[in-house]
Amino acid sequence: MVVSDASPLICLSAIRQFNLLRLLYGEVLIPAAVWQEITHIPAFSPAASPQVAEDASAAGWLQITTASNRPLVTQLETLLDPGEAEAIALAVEHASSLLLIDERDGGQVARTLNVPLTGTLGVLLRAKALGHIPAIKPLLTELVEQHHFRLHPDLLHRVLAEAGEVP
Repeated sequence: MVVSDASPLICLSAIRQFNLLRLLYGEVLIPAAVWQEITHIPAFSPAASPQVAEDASAAGWLQITTASNRPLVTQLETLLDPGEAEAIALAVEHASSLLLIDERDGGQVARTLNVPLTGTLGVLLRAKALGHIPAIKPLLTELVEQHHFRLHPDLLHRVLAEAGEVP
């Protein structure tokens, strides 16, 4: 099972790779706060269309649900935004789930709760390894240059090396 925060969804939508989530994971759970972020609040990039999320929800593979551990959500909201807090709480409830999250603070909190995680970069690396995309460098270049995705040059180099895309 996979639970996602908003950032990987927005990033993958912006680079027209949203469907990788279905190909890689089958179903993706998101909390209501994340749904609000990706469909009602303007994303950081106009290329990130809420329509792809609405289509995925209608198709049944993107499922909106609520974290039942409200005390944990409330506690996490003292440190994180509501979407991150609910996504982490949802991942904790589904003990064998993988959390998709890009934000550093949210990732650190998830790690302290022993939640396995990856982010947009991990999704793209897995998609390339499985042959769903031919290369990640053009997608990362687009994310950084056109959609303001923050990516440290050292991390970019490591990811491209892992993908076999560094000369």
